[in-house]
Amino acid sequence: MACLSQERAREVWLVQEGRQCGISVLNHPENGSLPDGVSIPLVAFEELWKTLDSHRVEVIRQQFPHGEFSLEIDVFQDSHAPLVTARIRFATAAGARRFRKPPFLGREIMPSDSLRQITLHGIPTSDNKDVQAGAVPFLFKKGVLHIVLITSSSGARWLIPKGRLESGMSLEEVALMEAAEEAGAIGTIDRGFRTQCPTEDGRTLQLFPLRVATLLPHWPERFVRRRVVLPVYRALLRISDPLLARALRDLSRRLKP
Repeated sequence: MACLSQERAREVWLVQEGRQCGISVLNHPENGSLPDGVSIPLVAFEELWKTLDSHRVEVIRQQFPHGEFSLEIDVFQDSHAPLVTARIRFATAAGARRFRKPPFLGREIMPSDSLRQITLHGIPTSDNKDVQAGAVPFLFKKGVLHIVLITSSSGARWLIPKGRLESGMSLEEVALMEAAEEAGAIGTIDRGFRTQCPTEDGRTLQLFPLRVATLLPHWPERFVRRRVVLPVYRALLRISDPLLARALRDLSRRLKP
């Protein structure tokens, strides 16, 4: 599914389930009633899908009966991987009252409209100290994608600017701040392309592609870290963390001039 447009009173979504394709209109109550959706040919769906690089999500959905309730499992693909969510449906109200969460289910992330929320806002994050935000500063030179890398504070490894969550700041704001402080990279975040990867110390790193407008000649941590701008294939060779390298490789395939 992909978001075609979003207004205060109405959302329009492109949806495919199996061979069934359509455009679905979701309305707020004050907007009156409109048809829930309209079917469209598969060819038309594919042409529309190609134009929507952001605000879209591909999901493999499976359903499993489990006692008094059933599980609807969504396995997210592409930039949303490796996210897996579960929606629980109860046959009776009594079953819902007796429900105790099985140990294989993780934390509750959002209400029942999670699919639309993830499509619009990306992978949900927890508010704890195990989450970091990172920027992937990039630019194109003669049509070739280049990535800005920095060294760790010890100078032993090459990585991207990143840091822990700050009180009162969003993940995007932290990523922008770290890019400026650690790499002197100023730019804008390309929305819709956020991805994540686990870190070697057990945290989750949320990665935001930052389209570089300016590389400052003087920046706060210039005496602590070295900075290089390399074609993506050379940048990946310098990354010693295989999980980070894989996330950067997957992300780089989606970036465009």
